Amino acid sequence: NRREVAICCRMAWEQPWPDQPLYDERMAHMAMDQQYNQFKANYETEIHFQKCYGVMGELFEAHDNLSSLVPDSGFKFLDLGCAPGGFSTYLLEDHRCRMGFGVTLPSTVGGFPMRLRRPNFLLQQGDLFELGPIDLVAKEVHVCICDAQYMRNEVAWDEKYTGVRCRTKQHGVWALLIKQFWLGLSRLLTGGILIFRFGWRDGPPEDLATVWYKKCTLRLFSLLHDLFDQVKDIKSDYFNALQSSFYVCCSGFDRRKFENREVAKLLGNNFNYLVTTRINDANELEILEQVDKIRTTEVDTEIVNMLDRVEKLRLINEQSRKHHQKREEQHDDPRAVV
Repeated sequence: NRREVAICCRMAWEQPWPDQPLYDERMAHMAMDQQYNQFKANYETEIHFQKCYGVMGELFEAHDNLSSLVPDSGFKFLDLGCAPGGFSTYLLEDHRCRMGFGVTLPSTVGGFPMRLRRPNFLLQQGDLFELGPIDLVAKEVHVCICDAQYMRNEVAWDEKYTGVRCRTKQHGVWALLIKQFWLGLSRLLTGGILIFRFGWRDGPPEDLATVWYKKCTLRLFSLLHDLFDQVKDIKSDYFNALQSSFYVCCSGFDRRKFENREVAKLLGNNFNYLVTTRINDANELEILEQVDKIRTTEVDTEIVNMLDRVEKLRLINEQSRKHHQKREEQHDDPRAVV
């Protein structure tokens, strides 16, 4: 009858057409979020690349283009945590560079994508927490860069990290730094250069975290002063000027002392301690305790002066930024219409 025909027609009309898929709002939002995250990750990768390239330029300028620090016959380098490739690109553009080696976390587990492809650059993918000195492809290098980041989701590329995690951020940061020194110094030639990033922000004397961090810092830099002829800090006025991070360039590596004092064993034991300890409170960790045997008041004072200098530069840059922002807020916009 007519009523049944009308019902059938209406049901047929309400069915989706085969060649016209339904609009899925949830899937559309997911696709938009994915595109946004991809764009954000690519943008941050570009920023990180340019920052590293610029910092290396400042390091070269501060050390007279490394004219007296690398052999006339050329140099090889090892870049730990190399992606996206800013440091390595700058070094490879130097006519004295013969070969470069880089180690980076694969982007599939949260590392930055590598933007560098050169015939004289060999990339090794792997998690620095899991690599040992015997696993490194690089054998002997004149320059070693240690700038890897302890990864968490919020700092990983595409905000997805599936690698090794430690009990706390301080466990991870110190474990990764010590691991980089263990790997890098095991490949560094006599007279070589070590470049790394460090962080310092002074706190009140009663702050337990500051007291602990300063104790570890004095031990670490005492060890570096013992192994290198010169330890020089570089705090950029442009890159990360407002942050607590700065770069350190150690030159004139004493490999014989490194081997005689079994520093590789010292670094390896401290790394294993940090990743296996059951101590949850970072302030209770004893890192590089053995270095206290070679510490001196003179070197401690030199290290403290360096930290004060870095903190002072950060505060100056912070006040300068606030001053400029205040002036911009007070400045009349010529495009404004009354």
